[in-house]
Formats: sequence, structure tokens, C-alpha cells
Amino acid sequence: MQIINNKHVVVCRNFKRFIRFFVLVCFISSCAAFWPLKGQAAIQPSENFYVTDQAHVLSEQAKEHILTINRAFEKTKEQPQLAVVTLNSLEGKDIESYAVNQFEMMKLGNRQYDNGVLVLLAVKDREIRVEVGYGLEGILPDGKVGRIIDASMNDLSLGDYSEAITNIFNQLVLAVQEEYGYEDIFEGHLTSIDEGASIHPVFMMVGFVVTFVIYLFICRILGLDAIDTLFVILSIFSNVSSSSTSDSSSSRGGGGQSGGGGASRKF
Repeated sequence: MQIINNKHVVVCRNFKRFIRFFVLVCFISSCAAFWPLKGQAAIQPSENFYVTDQAHVLSEQAKEHILTINRAFEKTKEQPQLAVVTLNSLEGKDIESYAVNQFEMMKLGNRQYDNGVLVLLAVKDREIRVEVGYGLEGILPDGKVGRIIDASMNDLSLGDYSEAITNIFNQLVLAVQEEYGYEDIFEGHLTSIDEGASIHPVFMMVGFVVTFVIYLFICRILGLDAIDTLFVILSIFSNVSSSSTSDSSSSRGGGGQSGGGGASRKF
């Protein structure tokens, strides 16, 4: 009888330990699921995937335009994906981390080419970010993405978000078309930011002549030989250029599903 009682006590103790352990595991799991960790922010895309307008700032025409172009891209070999997500608020998180996590969660772009692009707009925070997949970083470097956003800053500041997002999206589409040699969706009616900002060759020539004349004048005042000084200057710039190219290639490793670069702006 004593042996039976001891076994009963042992079983009860083990059962109580199991219950305590189970409760502890459930509690930790609940905390992990609901604790607002920084860097884990992302929202589920809408059923349309390419447009998630949580802030309700995009017109139906803008949404349909984004969907139509992405569906055309779906039929290509490379299958690039350009998604737009609007939020009411980042809830205290920085927009770059939020964009990277959103990009990763949506797994934008073809895995082989890593050619996704995300346009993320936070209305209450008055911030916008364009996150670029590593495969498109060559045609959409950070500087160009910044210029694309800057061209729509007036619309963003005035609250014309639908117009701003459409213009930004269109410029990104132009870059993708150029990268893969696709047929021009806009039929030549839309000019890229870089093309519109290019300097006419005549002005470039005038600027070169004026600069060279000023250079000769300075050399004469300082008593320097113009040709020798020019060679020295070119040599210095050549060394600087080689150094910066080397640094750039060694720090370019990021990308993959989290994106290769991009640009952010406050408005």
C-alpha cells in the first residue's frame, strides 16, 4: 500500500510540473507574439498584393494603374514587381527598417533577379521610402531614387498623395523598362527624371570654355604652367576616383530579399 501511495505522489508531482511548464511556455509564446519589437513591423498586403492602401489616400484610378502595369510585368521573363503600401503611421519605428521588413515579408520580385521595388508612404509621419531590390540597384541607385521622390515633393507636401505616388511609380516603371528592354508602356509620353534634368550639349560646351578660360587666368596670376598643373590635377582626381570605386565595391554586399538600397524623404 505504501508503494502505491508513493507512486501516486510522484505522478501528481510530475503532472503539476508539466502543468506549470505548459503554462510558462504559453505565456512566453504569447509575449513573443504580441510584444511590439522594433524592426518586426509589417502589414499583410491586400488581396491585390501590388497595392495596399491602408491610409485610404489613393484614387481608384491610381490603384488600377499600378495593378495593370504589374500584371503586364507578370507576363515577362524577369517578372519584376513594383508594390505600393500606404500606412496611417509607422507607430514610432523608422521608415527604413519598416520598408525592409515589409519588402522581406512580401518577398517582392523574382527570386532569380531580385527585382522588387516597394514604395512605402506613412501619412501621419509625413515620410516616404522607396526600397529597391539588389537586382535593380544598378538602374535605380540611391541618388536617382532620391531625385524621383524629390520631383513629387510638392504634391506630397500639399497632400496630393495619389498624384505623387503615381508619378513616383511611373518613374520607377521607366527605369525597369530601360533595364530589361521592355516595350514602352507610356508610348513616349513620359520622360524620365534624369532625362528631363539633362543639360543641353551647347550649354555644356559653353561651360567648359568658360571654366578653361578662368583656369588659364588663375594659372597666369599664380605664375603656374597651365599644362603641367592640369596634369597634376588630373592625376589627383584619378587617384581619388580609383579609391572611391574600390570602397564602393567592397561595401556593396547587402541586398537579397531585404532590398539593395533606396531613398527616404520627409515632406
